[in-house]
Amino acid sequence: MRFTSIVAAALAVVPSALAANFAVNVGQGNTFAFNPTSITGAVAGDTITFTFMSRNHSATTTTFTTPCPPPAGGVPGGFDTGFLSATGTTQPQAVVTLASGNTQWVACRQAGGAHCRMGMTFAVNPTAEQTYEQFLANARG
Repeated sequence: MRFTSIVAAALAVVPSALAANFAVNVGQGNTFAFNPTSITGAVAGDTITFTFMSRNHSATTTTFTTPCPPPAGGVPGGFDTGFLSATGTTQPQAVVTLASGNTQWVACRQAGGAHCRMGMTFAVNPTAEQTYEQFLANARG
């Protein structure tokens, strides 16, 4: 009985230990950009650590065809970091755990979508049919 509990506890830790973390800088160099602009190969349980490096931004899931402004709270199955402000030496982070490996489109919802329209966009697992470049064009359009 005790052995079973130990094995079950050990196995519960395995998925999180195997999960990948993707680092994404938000507003690096006082820009309206995510760096990198996309990641690929992300699966359920992986995390994205958003480091907010300048101004006040969000990382909010949105839609491919109508990215701006992203909806407050994101889209179903998505995420919203909320607004995080980087001031002086403070660079807040938000860690998001992906619920799936599906494609997700992300943008900053600051200023009623103005940051998004300036190209402040990011993609998780873009596809050949729905590319990051087309998503960016949709945001700027």
